[in-house]
Amino acid sequence: MITKSALLAAFALVVTCQVSKAQDNSFSKVDDSAVSKPKSQLTYEYQYLNDDHTEGVEKSFLFGKLKTEIHFKEKGKFQAAKSYDTKGNLIKTDTIVNFNKLVGTTTTYYTNGKPKEMEHRDDSSSVDWYAANFEGGGRRIIIHYKNGKRNGNTTEYNPNGTVKETGSYLNDKREGVFKFYDVRGQLITSRKFKADKVVK
Repeated sequence: MITKSALLAAFALVVTCQVSKAQDNSFSKVDDSAVSKPKSQLTYEYQYLNDDHTEGVEKSFLFGKLKTEIHFKEKGKFQAAKSYDTKGNLIKTDTIVNFNKLVGTTTTYYTNGKPKEMEHRDDSSSVDWYAANFEGGGRRIIIHYKNGKRNGNTTEYNPNGTVKETGSYLNDKREGVFKFYDVRGQLITSRKFKADKVVK
């Protein structure tokens, strides 16, 4: 997950770089060797979508390969970011609806480009749901949170898409009936929980 301090550091980097105005929405390159020492092999490109430079895209390159892509608007407010590995594969995206509270969604990716894990942060900046997928595609698990703890229904799946386990949590503890299935989706057993302990 992108932390608030990491995002603030990214903004500080944007401010300290020498930026030349892009014409006709084209990208302008800035070599960070002009503003920092020792040279870190990082270069930047900026594309501005308006005249006052408050909306656009910042791209950073490491040794000539795309490393990050940051979208901003509304007087420079961060909107979304993409991170890439050294082979150019997308490894993470972040969307921010409200930067002050870090409300938004973080997604990580497998090397094949398919989503691996997703988590959404609510108005309190706490994760309110989490989902993970199998590398070949298909949902692996869905978990709901409230106040930073598991609350509500949780469902886990088999690689073939059938339900593996389902039940509800209350403040991080299993509560109520949990059902367990085989790979064909046939019910194996059910167990009733109270405060994370099996009851008859």
